Amino acid sequence: MKKCFLCEELKQLWKEQQLLEVFGKGFRFIHLPGAMDTIPFMLQSTNHSDPFTAILNRIATPYFRVERINEDSCIAQLSLLRPIDLKGQPAITEQELYTLKKTSHCILVNLCSFSAITPLSHELVDRPLPIIVSKT
Repeated sequence: MKKCFLCEELKQLWKEQQLLEVFGKGFRFIHLPGAMDTIPFMLQSTNHSDPFTAILNRIATPYFRVERINEDSCIAQLSLLRPIDLKGQPAITEQELYTLKKTSHCILVNLCSFSAITPLSHELVDRPLPIIVSKT
């Protein structure tokens, strides 16, 4: 089977994500904050201008984490990342996005059905919400 370009790109992202998972572990005197096991990304469909989305608890999410890839078929298992705003509520728009929460919900996608991938900062994953102190 002919490999598609996006399959090769996502395999590279997956390799880098696996490196992040082991990087920083085992240090005794150094602590690296943040979720260092996920590189979140969005997928772009070949025939749509909007990113590909999946539904998670009645909320659409265009944010994913690669769990595994079948290199022969270019089928990827992706876990859905839940977008959260500054108030801890589901982020509806990209402008409202503050953090991404990992979920156990997964989908299978054929990577050859997509035209582009947009990686995001790993610092978005499990970013703690700010503590807002009331002045009253």
